[in-house]
Amino acid sequence: MATNIMEPVTIERTSRPTVTSLQEVAETILADALQFAHDKFTQPMRAAGLEELMQRHDFIDYFKLGLAERIANTLAAHDEHVQAIYYFDPSLGSDAGTETYTALDPSINLLIRVKLKSAALSSFIAALDDALAREVRKLPSPYYGSLVTILNAILITEEDVEQGRGYAALLSSLYLKPRQVW
Repeated sequence: MATNIMEPVTIERTSRPTVTSLQEVAETILADALQFAHDKFTQPMRAAGLEELMQRHDFIDYFKLGLAERIANTLAAHDEHVQAIYYFDPSLGSDAGTETYTALDPSINLLIRVKLKSAALSSFIAALDDALAREVRKLPSPYYGSLVTILNAILITEEDVEQGRGYAALLSSLYLKPRQVW
């Protein structure tokens, strides 16, 4: 009877894996979203300071869209069950851009269509929300200074969409059409 004896194998580590903390991810998301919003303006407005820009509704709207897109990319990269992510902003209803438009909701509202709702994804969303809230509180803005939470992430399934159940009904809304960001 022959025995198969394997010799020990030595594995050399040439580089260390990069581990990024969730707070670093939140910092990057915030910086990228601010840059995205800043780049939407013409050169004269770009010269304004962040404190002045953070007082403008149009800057905040672009900033929120930038946050939504970057958060969506982060969530989709983290969980394979994510099928699509939609951003919606109730403050951008029919009166947006008119004299009566005064409300500003700093929340990032996302509909996250998943194959399967999971506690792991919900936990990751909660942790990311906590990290993002810490970062946005540092901004020179009365809208973000006292936030405890910024992310309103709503998990929906294909069944919810097919039946038009709950927030999934927004996907077919005429009044408040969510924008697909992933």
